[in-house]
Amino acid sequence: MAMPDPELDLDDVPTKSKPLRTLEEAKWIRKGYVLATLALLTLFLLSGFGFTHIGHGTTSLAAPTILSYLRTLNADLRTTRADYEEIYPEFESSVFTDFNPPAWNATTDGCNPNSAKLKVFMYDLPAQFHYGMLAEDEHLFDKTQTWPRNVTAMPHYPGGLYQQHSPEYWLISDVLTSDMPDRTSPCTAFRVRDWQVADVILVPYFASLSYNKYSRQIGTKRHSLDRNQELQAELLAFLKAQPAWTARREDHVVVIHHPNSMVAMRKEFRRVMFVVADFGRYGSEVANLMKDVVAPYKHVIPSFSEDTNAAASFNSRPTLLFFQGAIVRKEGGVIRQQLYNLLRREPDVVFATGATTSAGIRSATTGMRGSKFCLHLAGDTPSSNRLFDAVASHCVPLIISDEIELPFEDVLDYSQFCIFVNASDALRKGFVTNLLRTFPVEDWARMHARLREVSRHFEWQHPSEAGDAVHMTWEAIARKVPALTLSRHKRQRYARSQLADTPPAPNVAIL
Repeated sequence: MAMPDPELDLDDVPTKSKPLRTLEEAKWIRKGYVLATLALLTLFLLSGFGFTHIGHGTTSLAAPTILSYLRTLNADLRTTRADYEEIYPEFESSVFTDFNPPAWNATTDGCNPNSAKLKVFMYDLPAQFHYGMLAEDEHLFDKTQTWPRNVTAMPHYPGGLYQQHSPEYWLISDVLTSDMPDRTSPCTAFRVRDWQVADVILVPYFASLSYNKYSRQIGTKRHSLDRNQELQAELLAFLKAQPAWTARREDHVVVIHHPNSMVAMRKEFRRVMFVVADFGRYGSEVANLMKDVVAPYKHVIPSFSEDTNAAASFNSRPTLLFFQGAIVRKEGGVIRQQLYNLLRREPDVVFATGATTSAGIRSATTGMRGSKFCLHLAGDTPSSNRLFDAVASHCVPLIISDEIELPFEDVLDYSQFCIFVNASDALRKGFVTNLLRTFPVEDWARMHARLREVSRHFEWQHPSEAGDAVHMTWEAIARKVPALTLSRHKRQRYARSQLADTPPAPNVAIL
């Protein structure tokens, strides 16, 4: 059998077996390559012209399908769900099936303890600490009744400005009804009856309402405790008698949303988890972002639910910037007077004083709904319900408050629907107005759409709904639990050895 030639690569065999081309054939092949190259180059140039032309705003009827795809992809990347549906109403909403985090896509099959993120033990405190404050005549309130008899028709929290610090009412009502068999709304927190299996321990005390109703007026005699201070002392005495307070004080949750609530006893409660509006009136050893939760105010201005179209909304808001409130404030609020002096003569800016009356709320509602941007300035404290009134009005907030802490900022990017300006920059002449007058319309439209989406996260209500302020606050508390558990476990490291080191009690002979 003949052996293959060792000098011949097998890959060369087919080539070497082909007949050689003639000179004429080679010329025609080269011409074909040249013609094909010219044709491809022409197509490329024509396609490039088409892309440039559309980019300048003219759409050709013969535009390739890929251009439509690119526009759709661009809209996907640059707009929110609401804007997308306005631009492309023919697309199915299933495109955004996973748009919201899974926790906010909860079903409405009631409060399921197996799916709830948080197990909450709540003390059965006497009614004087919570719903008893809501009775029209507290002296006639049944002192033996701990909770409302009809939890499906809760007594109403007081209206007006009392409402802005009402998270205590909504959170406690949510837990109170979480284990009711006829509850149909979902829950993030579920009430358990054994504190030892609970993630957190809720103290059902209406601290903000107690301050608003019972605090002694400034200038009155102070020879004795007022009712607000008495309740705080009674609450502490109750808790000191509870084994859970001794064993797991750090796992207790107390809602003190009003900045002046629980003033008399804050140091005694400094180890618990507070739910606050901000940290403006607390020392860092009492309240801080590491252990505590910031919850939104309840907005006073009604939600602007009919404001659904960004373009129409922009055109219907003639005022550039709106602020209504007290102008002269102390401490961190001195910037209000300074900024007022800079902006008061601007023709498209409303910077006015306002009272917290029904007429004042109506005026603020009209002003915010008619403005593109709403100013949130530091006052006596870094925050106020004005920010959440702006969100409810879909008026893009302009925040000038260097010390502000915002609710749920670990899961919400406020830069998507708010503008932040340092106080030092805001006090430069012309800085604020130049920033807002040159703000791109398309960016404002995106912020407006995002405001419409996030506004539900700041709605306090009962029954609660998935993704509202009740659920968001419980989820924020749930995110603190791993750190609480770690701290508790570390404290238990040497419990047994410290116990063994305790000297035994002496034997006493019984005569």
